Amino acid sequence: MGRRESRTSGGLSPAVTRAACALCAVAALLLAVIAGSDLYLTGFPDSHFTDYDMAAATPKRVLTWLEIGFALLFLFLAVAPMSARVRTFGLFAGMVALVLVVLAQWVGIPWYFINHLGLDNGIGD
Repeated sequence: MGRRESRTSGGLSPAVTRAACALCAVAALLLAVIAGSDLYLTGFPDSHFTDYDMAAATPKRVLTWLEIGFALLFLFLAVAPMSARVRTFGLFAGMVALVLVVLAQWVGIPWYFINHLGLDNGIGD
């Protein structure tokens, strides 16, 4: 009769969750820097802007700002006083949303503008 059950939920410790939030903030910021450099180097080295470059600039810019927003969200989740359950849920929801944004940026935009609309991207296909 004397066996006592543990009352822990089996979840991640608060320190691990905070560290994961900080790591995701760094990852989101690095993804935003990569996306920003992609926009910055458009037309390099000959300063020729293709139809694809001009059409995809605005969606890429919006997704870059979304990635910066995710970096701020993950920083907020790492430092704000909240329960571990809310922090963990926010972390996983933010990670899923960030992956969807990155997929839209790296796969969706090129597919839509190059394959679906048939815009010239300058590589001679």
